[in-house]
Amino acid sequence: MRLTGTEVRPAARQVALVPGAEVPVLSFDLPAGLRGMAREQIARRQFRDRAGLGDASIELRPFHRPGGADSWTRALVADAGRIAEWRGTATACRAVLPDYLSLPAADGVWTLAVPEAEVTSEAVMARLGPDDGFSAAAALAPRMIARALDAATPPPRALLRLGPPFPAVESLFQARGIPVHDDPAALIAAGLPEPVVLGHGELDFDLRRDPQAARARLRRRVLPWRWPLMGALLAAGLWAAAQYLAIGRIEAVTAGIDTATRTLVREHFVPVGPVLDIRVQVARALEAARAAADTATQPSDPLEIFGRAAEVIAAEGARTMRVDYAPADGVTLVLRLDDFAAADRMGGALEVAGLTVEMLGSRVAEGGDGVRIELRVTAPEGKARP
Repeated sequence: MRLTGTEVRPAARQVALVPGAEVPVLSFDLPAGLRGMAREQIARRQFRDRAGLGDASIELRPFHRPGGADSWTRALVADAGRIAEWRGTATACRAVLPDYLSLPAADGVWTLAVPEAEVTSEAVMARLGPDDGFSAAAALAPRMIARALDAATPPPRALLRLGPPFPAVESLFQARGIPVHDDPAALIAAGLPEPVVLGHGELDFDLRRDPQAARARLRRRVLPWRWPLMGALLAAGLWAAAQYLAIGRIEAVTAGIDTATRTLVREHFVPVGPVLDIRVQVARALEAARAAADTATQPSDPLEIFGRAAEVIAAEGARTMRVDYAPADGVTLVLRLDDFAAADRMGGALEVAGLTVEMLGSRVAEGGDGVRIELRVTAPEGKARP
């Protein structure tokens, strides 16, 4: 039902239509990352730059398919005073929409509604797919359709004409090889989608709705929480700053320890070459030092000790009564000599041969035949054989 200001008010189940020429769909160049109010403010600034009108004189309502509230690039623009008039006239109907949104629409199909007589004041309505449309006088419609065809990517696959033929427009489509149909059934037969009336979320763009009301309600709900939220954010920021400073101090101490460790490693363990893995290189250096120390302090072989002692025993004319060996005690010798003076000479001769001599005991041999002595003979640790 069209609103002209004089007819009976529309009923509850009716959709009131207003002149589409007064509610055009305009396109805007908007960044993809903008959302919500910021996106709408950029669109308003672009419209103000184009038309030179203040924000208070117009209402801009994003126009998009369901689910496209964050990525819209088109908007319905209308005079704020006219919207107030329509809101006061149509109070109980389902919605107030620009008349071109009442045309059936489908992807790839444009719809043209031509009045019975082109010379009348009734406008030609066009729906350029689900996302666009306009209403214009019959004299302007061909030029607007031509501009829309030049800019369409991809171009429409067919035109559905409702009403009498309109050669000035149909010839534009025929020149581009786009078929023109006057029956929706012909579209289905051609494998095209069937245009649907109010099937693309058009009722969501009721011109009576105050676009600021939802934002005002949201502000009223969020406003009491602003100070606690700001306090929480401030506390979180202070905590993060403290943690950042603590981490910085720990990193500085760690760097100092690392430098000191590398200095010690370079001085004591890895004097030449790169220091790549401190733990592995120090472990290897310690193992090498331990092996060298073990080699330097390893006791002499008992056979070597006895061999060196045997040379002295033979030179001194002593007789060997017994030879014992224990790892903890070394080589123990029991010798028989002529007298105690010979026993003293034996000890001195063994020491001259590079052995360590410990006298364990001496006594007169049984039967009074000489002296029996017991010696512990070891080699000094780390001393090589002379």
